[in-house]
Amino acid sequence: MGLFTRKKKTDNVQKLQSFYASVIGSNPVVWYSYNAEDFVKNGYTSNAEIYSIVKKIIDKANVAIPYVYVDKQGVKSKRYLTTKGSRDTAFGAAEHRLEIHKALDYAPDNLDLSMLLKKPNADQTWREFITLVRIFYFVQGEAFIYRDAGDDNCALSLHVIPAHLMNMHIDNGKLVGWRMNLLNGQFRDFLGDDINDILHIKMPNPLFDAKYSQFRGLSPLLAGLKYLKLDDTAIESWVKSVENEGAKGLISPNHPNPELWLTPEQVDKTQATVETKIHGSDNRNKIVVSAMPLQYTHIGLSPDALNIIQGLDHAGYKLCDLWGVPATLFDPNPTYQNMKAASERFVKEVILPYLSAEEDKLNSWLVEPFKIRDKKNYVIDYDLSSYEELRLTADQTDAYLKTHTINEVRVMLGSDELEEEYANQVFVQQGMIPLSDYNVEDIQI
Repeated sequence: MGLFTRKKKTDNVQKLQSFYASVIGSNPVVWYSYNAEDFVKNGYTSNAEIYSIVKKIIDKANVAIPYVYVDKQGVKSKRYLTTKGSRDTAFGAAEHRLEIHKALDYAPDNLDLSMLLKKPNADQTWREFITLVRIFYFVQGEAFIYRDAGDDNCALSLHVIPAHLMNMHIDNGKLVGWRMNLLNGQFRDFLGDDINDILHIKMPNPLFDAKYSQFRGLSPLLAGLKYLKLDDTAIESWVKSVENEGAKGLISPNHPNPELWLTPEQVDKTQATVETKIHGSDNRNKIVVSAMPLQYTHIGLSPDALNIIQGLDHAGYKLCDLWGVPATLFDPNPTYQNMKAASERFVKEVILPYLSAEEDKLNSWLVEPFKIRDKKNYVIDYDLSSYEELRLTADQTDAYLKTHTINEVRVMLGSDELEEEYANQVFVQQGMIPLSDYNVEDIQI
């Protein structure tokens, strides 16, 4: 448990590299060139649609805060695992919070594992760290974390690696290690037992090919390249259409008598007046007075320009579908019910499945060595009580109060317990008796 008394484990990479160099014919380093870097450069950082969608997912996922728990002494809860799998409803999330309260205690704040969830490395907080992990996951289809481990095999610090800087060591069709590009002309290999210092979180990839793509994640952008290209092309074409569309309106006399039409000199003066008194932000909301009868005719967009804008909207919807994000969340004028339904679907179908998968990965990779070292059953669990979509309604809360204590219901709601003894009692409605106590003959109609 002592963070400052642990030493980094001995580095055996050089020995392994020498060994693999002797059998390099059967153990190549596979350079996985599927433009993962382009997904970040041309997708996330250069496309407003992609940035907005991914940011929406990550901001929502960041609402859940991870905590380290430990089994209460003498309490072994199998129900914890059962309720963990049913957190996608308000009832399920409430039951899970109650089960955590019954079976688990918060781990000490000075536990080195707990400290990693606050400050995983010298440069990042946990939110900064996990945000970067999730950006790579949802943009590139996979995320890599490596740990600097101590001689007890427990993590001293955690670091994010971009997917495009990681390449595979393959031996007879099996993944046996990773090579990390350090961007300074050097590489770091994770071979043998050191491969356990890498956590690889990836989306399923059904591509089995000579590049061993099945060992890498499949980016949603790879499936949506057509719509990403359409989105970029549509934006570019829309800008060009605005630049090349020409005049947007026409000012002309509103009477048929040619003698009353504007002379060339009057046209020039009227045009200059329009430029100075009508156009521009300085004239916003001003009222302009005309000394002559004129009319304005709006010139609409061409059919080609309208088709371009419709294609842009279509591409936006399809890009949302790549991550399963309801497009309603980006609607500027949604109805309350539509937004509520979209938010619930977003949390249940996108956020919770990801958090559960991430939680399982962290527990099996990060937590397990600490469990072995301390001989305690640690577990990381995300607190979902801040999600409005998973909160009990007033009617649901009243229903629970009929079968649970006040403190149990407060725990379900994510609130602190009351110290008063009555809060640990179940209250029943006064005057209720079994139906069997009634005699049908005594009932008067």
